[in-house]
Amino acid sequence: MPSDRFALPVTTASPNALEAYDRAVHGLLGWDGATLDMFNRALALDPGLALAHAGAAVCYFLDERFPEARASAEQAREAVTGATARERGHVEAMAQLVTGRPDQAERAMREHLATYPRDLAVFQRLYYIWFWQGRFPEMLAMTTELARHYPGNSFMLGLHAFALEEAQRIPEAFATAEVAVARNPRDAWAVHALAHTLYEMGASRAGASLLPPAIHPCTHLGWFRNHLLWHLALMHFATGDYARASSMSRAAFERRPSSIAGNLHDSISLLWRLELAAVKVGERWRPFAAIAHDRLDRQGLLFHAAHLAMALAGAGEWATAERQLGMLRERAPKDRTGLVGAVLIPLVEGLHAFAAGDYRCVIEKLEPLRSRIVELGGSSAQRDVFHDTLLEACFRAGDAGRAWRWLAERVARRPDAYWLTRKERSWGV
Repeated sequence: MPSDRFALPVTTASPNALEAYDRAVHGLLGWDGATLDMFNRALALDPGLALAHAGAAVCYFLDERFPEARASAEQAREAVTGATARERGHVEAMAQLVTGRPDQAERAMREHLATYPRDLAVFQRLYYIWFWQGRFPEMLAMTTELARHYPGNSFMLGLHAFALEEAQRIPEAFATAEVAVARNPRDAWAVHALAHTLYEMGASRAGASLLPPAIHPCTHLGWFRNHLLWHLALMHFATGDYARASSMSRAAFERRPSSIAGNLHDSISLLWRLELAAVKVGERWRPFAAIAHDRLDRQGLLFHAAHLAMALAGAGEWATAERQLGMLRERAPKDRTGLVGAVLIPLVEGLHAFAAGDYRCVIEKLEPLRSRIVELGGSSAQRDVFHDTLLEACFRAGDAGRAWRWLAERVARRPDAYWLTRKERSWGV
């Protein structure tokens, strides 16, 4: 039985198809923009290679080409009949994911990894399910448990480094990310973990110098390269260089506004952060509000729904903003997690209030959510935009008690330039 680079069985009679499949898995693990082409190359050499159909399904899913993702998943299920148990488990786990069943996918992936802990492509997908659910302790527990099966593997090191960072184990995260990048400079997630760690260390000035050469080798990426550039823009923002952050936003996201969720989150949150720092962005909101308008039928991801609300409120598109909020209110009673009603709706109401200048309402809506925003998913750096909205609202509302208390907490965690001078600019103290 042929096997892949992780010594897992692959049913194929074509050595060339197996080699192409191995390259495709490597591409998927490394966020290579040509990964779909690689899986299709493997399928051209062996149309019955079920694992390649499953890999293509994941690529279509990530590109939000959902009908094609479902079709490829069905092809994978048909092709895997009679293959090994490992291949059947892999295909079923990926098929559950791309057909929109994250709970079933999680269960299938956990069961699969219990028997095949070296199936890193499956673990990577499980890791990102947890990421979008804010389940960072599980991410860290699993990377810790599985690391022994991948000695020296940069992909696992990068996954582990990011999980350590989200657990605020910053020195360990930094050391692990450095090793991962040194072993594979083209491992985008390892570079990403390094960026997060530098940011959480409060080393944004150093990060603004260290990140460009780390990002440079990652020329093979698709939209994820823009996410790395977002991290670089965030470094400049944290140092107080708002002009540089603003120009990077224009270059990376505003020349060709993208509806891909990852790009959309980054572009919207950068504009919102600029507004928090009193940098007026005006008409720059318009293309993103238009995209948000067209994506109201794609709000399954709660973190994504919050960013759509941010774009609509930032642009002053109140009719659509209220329509979105109404849709969320209708959805809340059917949401078995309770997060739509308990966290997302008050968060959206708070964002609306901030854009409308009702800062007392922002405090009322967002203060009770401080410990729960993590449940919407996204990284610590991404979630900061919501916490910083609350803190800025305290200053604008003249609520000195809350502002000073939370400012001390914020600066102790990461002394960004804006917050270091916020008290002085407000009250001259």
